[in-house]
Amino acid sequence: MVTVILAMTGGLVSAPASAETLDVAALYPARVRPAADVESLVVERFGGREGRALSFALEGMLAELSIYDQSYFRVVAERSTAPADAVLSGIANAVVENQSVEETRKECVEEDGNGKCLRKEDVKIKCQRRIVTLNPSLRMARIDDGAIVYQRQILQRDQIVVCPDRSANRSVPDTVDALIGNVVAEVRLDIAPVYRSDAIRVLEVRKGLDKDQSGRFRDALKATARNPQGACDIWAALDSEVPGQSSIVFNLALCAEQRGDLDDALRRYREAQALLPRERAINAAFDRINARSAAEADYAAREDRLSGNRP
Repeated sequence: MVTVILAMTGGLVSAPASAETLDVAALYPARVRPAADVESLVVERFGGREGRALSFALEGMLAELSIYDQSYFRVVAERSTAPADAVLSGIANAVVENQSVEETRKECVEEDGNGKCLRKEDVKIKCQRRIVTLNPSLRMARIDDGAIVYQRQILQRDQIVVCPDRSANRSVPDTVDALIGNVVAEVRLDIAPVYRSDAIRVLEVRKGLDKDQSGRFRDALKATARNPQGACDIWAALDSEVPGQSSIVFNLALCAEQRGDLDDALRRYREAQALLPRERAINAAFDRINARSAAEADYAAREDRLSGNRP
């Protein structure tokens, strides 16, 4: 069985473990937006040794994919007479390359009379490295006009090392299954929007605050995990006392982004950018908001277009 693991890392603003963050949950667009316009599709049985397993894994993922608790694609069986908008086809072959490698081990070269090791030396042992490569070619084409809306080769590679004193931690078939899962995860992000939550770091510089204000600012930082609205309320109160304090302006922009008020978030991020022109987190915020706006517009247009086909 192929296990699909979706790694939602793209677009995340990383933060050190000690940094305080606010979680921002939102819909983000597919990497290939024309493919995301498709409503119904057929997944053909792919060619190649691994084609059948990959096509079944993709079919299962697409059938289960949902946005806002609603199925996103309607998957039509390959030999069904039901209409479909597009066909996903491809070919997949795994290649295994064997390489001789050496590893170093510590071995006892001198013992006392009781068998206790007195001296060890490094020795080389010969092992086998098995490099497993999967590089499927995929294509999605619309049925009505033949337009290709998605086409990609997705290279995935992993390796297994087998030594005389150590077995491989997994078999070649298990490795191929894992690579198929990786391909499915890539396709998922390519052809459909994704709803995800990102932990975005707040700014913590308290320059310009007096002792009492600084203490309340620290209270807001502590509240971000357990009571984010409380943190935002503290920053809002401080903003009325110390207007234009850069961290407060940025953090209030992030609060607006978190609650989905993108117009207010953009206004505040622009104010923060005037105060902190070199702050990269502000440009990242603009990118997130632009992506969110595009994703919601795409989703709404798709729903409007498809509403006539639903009872």
